[in-house]
Amino acid sequence: MTPHEHARISYGEQWNALLSKKHNALKPYITYDGTASGRYHTVEQYGELELEEKTARHENKPAIELPTARRFMFPKSFNQKVKFDEDDGWKLDRLGVPMPQAAKRLMEAGERKMEDIIFAGMLDTATIGAGAEEAMSTIALPSSQIVAVNITGANTGLTARKIREGVRIFMENDAWGQDSVLDGPDQLCLAASPKSLLNLWNEAIVTSSDFRSFTGGKPFDTGILETFFGVKLLVTTGLKERKTGNIQDIPMWLKSKVVLGDWKKAETDVWRDRDTGGDRIRFKFTAGATRLEEKGVVIIKADESV
Repeated sequence: MTPHEHARISYGEQWNALLSKKHNALKPYITYDGTASGRYHTVEQYGELELEEKTARHENKPAIELPTARRFMFPKSFNQKVKFDEDDGWKLDRLGVPMPQAAKRLMEAGERKMEDIIFAGMLDTATIGAGAEEAMSTIALPSSQIVAVNITGANTGLTARKIREGVRIFMENDAWGQDSVLDGPDQLCLAASPKSLLNLWNEAIVTSSDFRSFTGGKPFDTGILETFFGVKLLVTTGLKERKTGNIQDIPMWLKSKVVLGDWKKAETDVWRDRDTGGDRIRFKFTAGATRLEEKGVVIIKADESV
C-alpha cells in the first residue's frame, strides 16, 4: 500500500466536528460598544439629581455641578494559529485541507472566550473614576447585591425564592419594574449552569399545571425554560470558573448595564508560509467589558450539591 492510499484510509471520507460549546449565549443580552480604542476605553456617566424646595419669594440658590463619573474598560487580545503542511493536500486526497472547518473552530473558540470576558467585566472588580479626572480606583460588587446561598437557613440551589429575591433587589434599586420592556434595553437576564438550571426545573412552581399552561412556561413540552418571573433565562457551561467547591455563582443583570467594548473586530487571516510552503490560518480579536453600575448586577449563590 502506498502512503497516499494509506492516508485516504486513515482520514476516512469526510470531516466531523467533535462536540464543544460553539456559541456565546450572552451576546444578544448585553450592550455592544464598537467605538473602543486606545489603552483603555471610558464610558462617561452622569449622576442622580434631587430637587430642593423653594422657601423664599426671591430665593436665588447657587447652581450645582452635574454629578459625573466614568467606567473604564481595558482591552484583552486573543489569537490562535493553525498550520497545514504543504503536502497535506495530496495526503488527504478527496477530503482536501480543512481550511473552512479550521476557521469555524477558531471562531467558536472566540465566541467562548468572549463569554469569559463578559462574565469577568460583569462580576469581577470594576475600574471607576470620578468626574473629569483620570484618577482610577476599583470597586467590587457589594454584599447588598448578593443573594446568599443559605437565604432560607440552609444551603439551597437555584430556586424560585432566590430569583424572586434578585428581582426584589433590582426593584429596590429602581433598576427594574412594571414599566420595564421585555427584550428591551432593561431586559433582566440570568445565566445558569446546566446543573443549577436543573434544580430550578425541580421546583414545584415549575412542575405545576398552572405554570405549564402558561404560554412561555412549557419546559416539559419544549425542553427549554425561557423566562421566569419576567427574567430571561440563559444556560451556559461558561460559569465553571465561577464555582468554589459546590457553590456556583449565578449572575443576574440588566442588559443595559453590562457593556462589551470591541477594540478590534474578530478577523480571520489566511496565507501561504513561504518557508514551509504550507498554509496558515489565524483568528484574533481584542475586547473588554464592564458593568456600568453595581446596582445593575446581582449574584445568586447556588449550592449544586443539594
